Amino acid sequence: MLSYISVKNFAIIENIEVNFYKGMTALTGETGAGKSLLIDAIGLLLGDRATTNIVRTGSKKAEVEGIFEYNNPKISLLLRKFGVENNDSQLLIRRQITTSNNNIIKINNHTVTLSQLNEITSILADIHTQHDTHRLINPQTYIEIIDGFESELTAKLVDDYLNKLKDYKIEIKELNKLQNTNNDMLEKLDLMKFQVKELESYNLDVLEEEMLRDQVEKMENFDKIYQSLNESRVLLETTSALDNIYTSAKKIEDIEDYSSVYLDIKKRLMDAYYELDDTFESLKNELSLLDFDPSLLNSHQERLNSLESLKRKYRKELPDLIEYLEQTKTDINSIDNFDEVINKQIEAVKKHFNSVKNVALKLSALRKKTGLFIEEKLLGILEDLELKKTYFKVEFLNEIDSNYLNHNQFLFNGIDEVDFLITTNVGEPLKPLSKSASGGEMSRIMLGLKSLLVSSLQLSLIIFDEIDSGVSGFVANQVAKKIKEISNTTQVICITHIPQVAAVSDHHLFISKSVEGERTKAYIKNLLEDDRIKEIAQMISGEKVSSASIESAKELLK
Repeated sequence: MLSYISVKNFAIIENIEVNFYKGMTALTGETGAGKSLLIDAIGLLLGDRATTNIVRTGSKKAEVEGIFEYNNPKISLLLRKFGVENNDSQLLIRRQITTSNNNIIKINNHTVTLSQLNEITSILADIHTQHDTHRLINPQTYIEIIDGFESELTAKLVDDYLNKLKDYKIEIKELNKLQNTNNDMLEKLDLMKFQVKELESYNLDVLEEEMLRDQVEKMENFDKIYQSLNESRVLLETTSALDNIYTSAKKIEDIEDYSSVYLDIKKRLMDAYYELDDTFESLKNELSLLDFDPSLLNSHQERLNSLESLKRKYRKELPDLIEYLEQTKTDINSIDNFDEVINKQIEAVKKHFNSVKNVALKLSALRKKTGLFIEEKLLGILEDLELKKTYFKVEFLNEIDSNYLNHNQFLFNGIDEVDFLITTNVGEPLKPLSKSASGGEMSRIMLGLKSLLVSSLQLSLIIFDEIDSGVSGFVANQVAKKIKEISNTTQVICITHIPQVAAVSDHHLFISKSVEGERTKAYIKNLLEDDRIKEIAQMISGEKVSSASIESAKELLK
C-alpha cells in the first residue's frame, strides 16, 4: 500500500505531502483542481514515462517521492535481483524529472532503470484511468487486459515467442533469397555453360602470359641478344681472363703461409675464378640454346593476341578469368544440386515454424484459460453491479495455420485476436461489447475486470480515476459497495464525482486550487466530520448546498 507521497513543482502542484492509510480513500474536488495530477504523480512512482512539460513553470525540476509497504515475496526477489536494499517490506521510490531530461529513478536510495521500476511495481499496484474504460471499445486492447491477469508468466512466454519468431523470419528470408537466386541462376545457366566451355578451351595458366611475353621479346631482339652474348664470350676467351685469375691465385699460394692476409687473397681469387668459370659456362649455354624460329614467334604472338581479346571480352585480367571460371563451374554445380539446398532450407524453416508455433499455442492456451476464468467470475460481479441476466464471453478469433510459409499469422504478441461479447437481455444474442454497451455498462464491466485483477495478482494498491463514470442512483450505490468491498483486502484510492462512492470511503481528501501572485496553486485537505458532510452535500446538490442535501449527505455517511 501507499503510505506517503511528496510532490514538488509538478504542474500546478507546488509542494504537497499526503499520508495515506489502509482501506478506501476518496479524492474529490472541482474539475481541474489537480485530482488527476496527484494520480499522475503516483503513476510516475509506479513506472509511467515522464515528460519535461510536467515541471512547474519557473522550476528546473519536479520531484515525487513515495513510501510503499508490501507483503509479496516476489517483490523481495526482484529487489535482490536488481541489487536494491530490502528495507523491512518497505519501498522508498523517488523520481526526479528535470527540464534538461536529466532524470533520476531511485528505490531505497539505489538508482534503477524505468524497466526495472515497472517490473517491480507491476505486482505492487495498478492504476485505472478514464482511458482504461475507453479501451473496452477497442478490441485491439483486449489481449492486453487478459494478459494483465498472468502478467509475469505471459511476459516470459511473449519474450520467448518473439525470440523464436525472429529466428523463424530469418529462415523464411533465407529461403526466399535462395529461391530467388535459383530462379536468377537458372535464367543464366546457358550463358554460364557457354562461358565455361569457352574459357576451358583456352587452357588458361596464370604464368603463361608472362612466359609468352618473355619469349616474344627475346625473339624480337634476337640479333641484339646474340651479338652481346657472343662478344662477351669472345672477350673472355681471347684475353685468357680465366687462366690469368687462376695463375694469379697459384702465385699467392706460394706465400700464403707467411700471412693470413695472403691466405684470404688466395681464397677470394679462387672463388672469383670458379664463379667466373661457372658464369662463362652459362653464357656459352645460352648461346647454344639461342635460336630464332619465325613460326614460333608468330604462334606466340597469336596466342597473346587471343588472350588479350579474351580479357577485353570479359573485362578481367588472366588471374581473375581463371577465378571466374572456377566460380562459374561451382555455380553451375550448385544449380544442378539446388533442389537439395532448398529442401535443406525448407526443413530449417519447418523446424523454426514448429518452434514458434509451440510457444504461440502455449501463450494462447494461457490466455484461453484466463478467458474462461474471466467469464466464470465476472458474471457474479456484474450481477452485484446491477447487470443481472448478463452473459459475457471472451471469443478467440484465430486458429493457427499449419502452412509453415504463412508467417503473417504470427502477430507481434502471439497468434490471438480477441473480442469481448456481451448480452444484457435474456433472449438477445451476444454482440461485441465495443458496439453494444453503454457508458455506464462499460464502467461497471471495467470495475468487474479490475476487481478480478486485484484478486488474481494480490495487489497491495489499486487506484480508480472516475471508474464510476456514467452511473447514478441505485447503480451508483452498488458500484460504491463493490469498490468498498475491494478495499477490504486492497488499499483503494478513488477519484470520484459520485456522492455514494465518496460516502463509503474510510478517508476523504479534498483537492482545490487558487490563484496567488498570478500563479495557480493546488492544495489538498483531509476532510473530517462537518467538512466531509459539506463536500458530499455539494456533490449531491451540484450547486448551492441546501439543508436537504446536508441531510442526504449525513444519511449516506451512515
